[in-house]
Amino acid sequence: MDAREQTERAGAQEGARMTFVKSHGEDPSQATAGGSVKGVGKAAGAAASRVGGKNLEVEVASGDALDVRNFSVQERLSSLFEVNLVAVSDNASIDFDAVVGQPARFTLRAGAHDRSWSGLCNHLEQVRVEPGGLSTYQLTLVPTMWLLTQRKNYRMFQHVSEPDIALKVLKEWGIEPEVRIDGGAYKKRKYRVQYAESDFAFVSRMLEDAGITYAFEQSGDETKLVLSDAPHANVKRGAPLMFLDDASLLRSHGISFVTDVRMGKRVRPGKYTLRDHDYRRPPGYKLVGSASGGQGLEAKLERYQYTPGAFLFGTDQGDATPSADDKGKARTDEKEAASLAQRRLDAKRGSAKVCTFETNAHDLAPGSVVSIAGHPHEALAESRTLLVVESSMSGTHHGEWSHRCKARGTDIPFRPELVTPKPKVSGVESATVVGPSGEEIHTDEFGRVRVHFHWDRESQMDDSSSCWIHVSQSWGGAGYGGVTLPRVGQEVLVDFLSGDPDRPVIVGRVYTNLQKVPYKLPDNKTQSGWRSNSTGGTGGYNEIMFEDAAGRELVNVQAQKDLNKLVKNNETETTGVDRTRTVGHDEAITVGNDQTIAVANNQTITVGKDRAAAIGVQDSTLVGKKHTVTIEQPAEPPPKIPPTGTVMTDQFISQTTGRSTLTMKGPDVSLTAEGSVSISAGANISMSAGANIQITAGSTIQTSAGVTIANAAGVTITTTAGAVVEVKAGQRATVDAAAVEVNGDTVLIAASGVVDIDGEYIDLN
Repeated sequence: MDAREQTERAGAQEGARMTFVKSHGEDPSQATAGGSVKGVGKAAGAAASRVGGKNLEVEVASGDALDVRNFSVQERLSSLFEVNLVAVSDNASIDFDAVVGQPARFTLRAGAHDRSWSGLCNHLEQVRVEPGGLSTYQLTLVPTMWLLTQRKNYRMFQHVSEPDIALKVLKEWGIEPEVRIDGGAYKKRKYRVQYAESDFAFVSRMLEDAGITYAFEQSGDETKLVLSDAPHANVKRGAPLMFLDDASLLRSHGISFVTDVRMGKRVRPGKYTLRDHDYRRPPGYKLVGSASGGQGLEAKLERYQYTPGAFLFGTDQGDATPSADDKGKARTDEKEAASLAQRRLDAKRGSAKVCTFETNAHDLAPGSVVSIAGHPHEALAESRTLLVVESSMSGTHHGEWSHRCKARGTDIPFRPELVTPKPKVSGVESATVVGPSGEEIHTDEFGRVRVHFHWDRESQMDDSSSCWIHVSQSWGGAGYGGVTLPRVGQEVLVDFLSGDPDRPVIVGRVYTNLQKVPYKLPDNKTQSGWRSNSTGGTGGYNEIMFEDAAGRELVNVQAQKDLNKLVKNNETETTGVDRTRTVGHDEAITVGNDQTIAVANNQTITVGKDRAAAIGVQDSTLVGKKHTVTIEQPAEPPPKIPPTGTVMTDQFISQTTGRSTLTMKGPDVSLTAEGSVSISAGANISMSAGANIQITAGSTIQTSAGVTIANAAGVTITTTAGAVVEVKAGQRATVDAAAVEVNGDTVLIAASGVVDIDGEYIDLN
């Protein structure tokens, strides 16, 4: 409201200086001293009796008679009416408790146009006691809806439209308004919070956001609340109001007229633009709703407002949704945003042309649609209709009443302006993470969680306790960053974007008596780190812990089950003193290229069972002094068998197993076997010696070949036997030489067939 509007309202509240006399024929000189009334508490529903034709009546629940001396009534669309009365009573001790907070009604008798305001008395004050016994009281009457101003609350609504939220709160107070709106035209809102504000402020804010007006209409002797999104389309009042410069000319003619008409126009914005942000869309996406209606200069006057969440609407519960909201789909609706911008523009432009006037038509109330006849200005021609938006009445029991109204054209839809401030959260709050029964971690694909706010007394401590709330992380990017999700039962710190209670975001976590620190404090105050908790209540955890106590510094890493580490290039690890590694089962090491192990002192490798080594090409071992390989003796056969082993020095290698030994010492090689020595080759065996080859057998040396045995020597082959040298062949034995000499004490040649001796010269001795 600007300064000019405030000035006009103040003038209306003070009342016009023009005085009107009741037009139903009563002579003001015959008016009685006051109006007699009966209480509504003791005679509920009964109309007050009119004593002596008096024109001002008030009924209170105590039943006390009060004569009204003067009154004032203030009314405005989307505001609570207020009736202030000064009355006298012969009861100097009215029971305040029986009046204050109880039903009350004030009636203004104006012939065919009686007006009444029913509600409750919220204030009663005894201001004077006269010597004659009369007491003067001041009373204030307000609609029942006024009670909403007295209750402040914290609560939230999810997936409900603004008008439905308002109706729900009103119903809690037993108020069932007449609804003149298209309920289907208002989309469900994902999340709305009543935060430390009265029920009245919250309901007013919801209706203003939706562009819905409320007013109070007389229905018989009662006053009913009406919700409307088109009061400018209300049924027009019957006959036009006659415009008169001098109202005194019609004082006794019973004609409804207006006078002291003032009309003006003021500059108003010609464009309204709203912008929102949807985290599911690219950052550069322009989520805009706009409406235009001004011409010329006004077309350049734009109201641009960034309103986060203004375009976010919900659909039916359980619909599929890209934001995993199992309580209902949330989406941005730019068509609805444009409609919202239009309503906001209508609210601004509706006050561009306003007229005020005095009238004797006391039935005019905010929400009435009228026309004026006889005014010379085209804007007030009889063909044009006006919506009364404000009314101020005052008068006395003598019949001296004034009634001033403010009206505006119906060519622009009437929308209430956003006059109810939205509460701001002044700081960070704590809350408890919640989820479905039995679930330890409850989240969606954005890592959002739900919480129970400590102020929420309606919360069931489950997944319906709040909307999905984003969690601030240490780092976040497109597929990279850090993720630590708050778990059910944990205490978190919740901040609110721009202080908006509808836009919470989790910015931290805290420990409590139920959620204690992982390291006992203050005993372990030098320890810090990160410890997770395995699901299922197993007591397991993954951990990175730092001990910073001087002299005991430690970094401890625990993987409750598996640990995977990937280094895509180089890894360097340096251990200053000792390193111990224990593998409970198997270990596999794969090196794609070379591996180098350097041990500055001793190396001990213990293999409990078998060991296998596969060398693709070469195997080289360099031992500086001595190399020993020992195979421990098994339990069977008896222990007298020496163990298996290999001993290596720079001049000596000895391999022993059982009772066999292979010894290489200097230039000599010795192979000793207590049993047999077997040499086998698939192709050839070649033996070569620079001097002699000596084969000695205690019994037999047997040489066999599938085809031929060839013995060759550069000079002599000598075969010696202690007894017999026997040469046998299955078919033929041939001795071929330049000379064959057979010597012996006895030479025996025997054959089963023929012995053929053939030669150029045969000498037998």
